[in-house]
Amino acid sequence: MRLRTVLFCAALGFGLLPASSRAGIVFTLGNNPQPGEENVLLNNGKTGTTVFGTTNMSLLPVQFTSTQTLTEPASGAARIEATNGTSQIGLTNVTISVPAHFYGDLIFNPSITGTIGTPGGTLHVSVTDNLGNVSPFDYSLSNGNNFLTITTTNGTLIASTSLSYSLDTGFTDLRQIRLSGAVVIPEPSAVTMLATGLGILAVCGGRRLGRKQRA
Repeated sequence: MRLRTVLFCAALGFGLLPASSRAGIVFTLGNNPQPGEENVLLNNGKTGTTVFGTTNMSLLPVQFTSTQTLTEPASGAARIEATNGTSQIGLTNVTISVPAHFYGDLIFNPSITGTIGTPGGTLHVSVTDNLGNVSPFDYSLSNGNNFLTITTTNGTLIASTSLSYSLDTGFTDLRQIRLSGAVVIPEPSAVTMLATGLGILAVCGGRRLGRKQRA
């Protein structure tokens, strides 16, 4: 029993057991800049269901994916739009991630201006964190700016952020995107693999001991 306790503690220390109590995603309406925040540059004119921006200081690639065809205008404000051929249409869905990285906060503005997009719908925001937990948040979009700030607490990091608009006509574009706190997703280390093996042995040993005692 003492050996099993030691092995359990080792597994816990190496982060092999769930720690959902440490998770924390905070949604705040409005534009609330965070320390070390970087602008995501989006002016390369690329088009596709996946396009990339770049953070202005660390030059990290930021990935945008959608079921729609996305485009980055070659001039003007840094933004993501949806297109149908050569015509702009409303943007209804997009997922934001930083390849091979987690990130600590995200700010974006799903804007509705001009004749593209329809106000009054609900934007469904879904954040997947570094532990695989999903945190949802809904808010209504109006004409003009609709900033949302997403921050993290208690060591939680963001793996991806997905946006989905309830109206098929979408919103005009996603602009003024900023993020900070990007860290490389860690590779499994030899120590962690060893701790995993020890944890499995502890569980198996405990089950075997229980069977012997019942016999």
